[in-house]
Amino acid sequence: MAQPNLVKILDVCRVPPMPPSSNSTAQTSLPLTFFDIFWLRLRPSQRIFFYEFPVSKTTLIDTILPQLKHSLSVTLLHYLPLAGNLTWPLDSDKPIVQYNEGDTVSLTVGESEDNFNHISRNGFHEVEKAHYYLPYLLASKTGVPVLALQVTFFPNAGFSIGHAAHHAVFDGKSITMFMHSWASICRHGGDSTLTPELTPFYDRTIVNDPFDIEKSYIHGWLAHEGPNNRSLEIRDTKAQEDAMLGTFKLTQANIESIKKWVEAKWQEKHLEKPTFHPSTFAVTSAYAWVCLIKTRKLTTKNVHLYISVDCRARLEPPIPSTYFGNCTTGCVIGVDTNKLKEDDGVAIAARAIVEAVGGLHDGVLKGAKELIPNLLSIQKEGGFLISVASSPRFEVYKIDFGWGRPEKVEMLIENSGALSLSDSRDGNGGVEIGIVLKKSETEAFASMFTSGLNHHQIHQS
Repeated sequence: MAQPNLVKILDVCRVPPMPPSSNSTAQTSLPLTFFDIFWLRLRPSQRIFFYEFPVSKTTLIDTILPQLKHSLSVTLLHYLPLAGNLTWPLDSDKPIVQYNEGDTVSLTVGESEDNFNHISRNGFHEVEKAHYYLPYLLASKTGVPVLALQVTFFPNAGFSIGHAAHHAVFDGKSITMFMHSWASICRHGGDSTLTPELTPFYDRTIVNDPFDIEKSYIHGWLAHEGPNNRSLEIRDTKAQEDAMLGTFKLTQANIESIKKWVEAKWQEKHLEKPTFHPSTFAVTSAYAWVCLIKTRKLTTKNVHLYISVDCRARLEPPIPSTYFGNCTTGCVIGVDTNKLKEDDGVAIAARAIVEAVGGLHDGVLKGAKELIPNLLSIQKEGGFLISVASSPRFEVYKIDFGWGRPEKVEMLIENSGALSLSDSRDGNGGVEIGIVLKKSETEAFASMFTSGLNHHQIHQS
């Protein structure tokens, strides 16, 4: 069972965007694209950043909090939609993000009695515990905030910053770009200047929809749970009571060894050099995928891996890397369970991932229209589906507000078997893997993960 709630709420602030220099009334509408509509009622993106900074409660409240609030207000000048709400006007055929002057972002301020050193380690803890350090998006049928934030102080130890971001407005790249922007402005004393790579690009007309995917997704949500259902309530997907969230690390040396092992194993079994080159993403996902399958001793015929792929550079024409909003598509990769449990299972999994991503070069949006039905079909048939969230390319451990890099960054994933990937705190090319497991599976997975690294070492003669 999870521990009692150790976080005391001190305040709930409303932080507005800093007033612009002109006297014009600010009003911004941002229509959703089919990339966004895919996520309309799915749970928000939630992440916690833990910062070690052993100062008194007085310093945390009187110095750090004002700097965080001021820099947030300045940052929202560049990110006005974040202070708005997602709504679905009756005269609109799709939802929109609406910001009106006077809108704000909710910032919860809390104080924790928890042991900072314990919670910022990579061991397992109850998924429920992560909710103490995260805000809620108070969704209704007619509207929902785009973003909510929470700052939690650990007196004489540090503080955490948690966000809940509506997934129909952000993808992982966009919300992380906002966090990098906020940190940069805070670190530079409230200077409102953003570098080009942190300046959001909002033009939605640049996104083409050659397969009429938007209409399909909107129709699907309108028909879900009743006719003409325009509700914006978020589906409740909380984890089961014994769900545990843990973090595992692959060093760059581990990753390179697995890559070499994959290539050598493929050549040994097929008597030819592999025609694919396993990427860091492929071998990391494949390794965690196989460890999970072996831990659970699955007997189902097929297992599936769902991965998200950034489309910005893959669209025709490509769109800017700073495009703000969702711009990902998904790949569902199915592999025979027994093959993945064999000695060369990681090599088979890595090849399947590389080929799935490579197939997108022929048209990144082909098959996107059938993505939701395919996922629902797997669930209906009782298939085992693992999803991979986030990316090491987001560089979350570089998000420094001026008091040092995070001690730990944790993404809340609630589905048992789900994975998340991030860069490693040491900055040496490693990858951190977040995973949710049943409590009864944690020791077996940890043992499988560690012993597998020894098995996949390449010994040079």
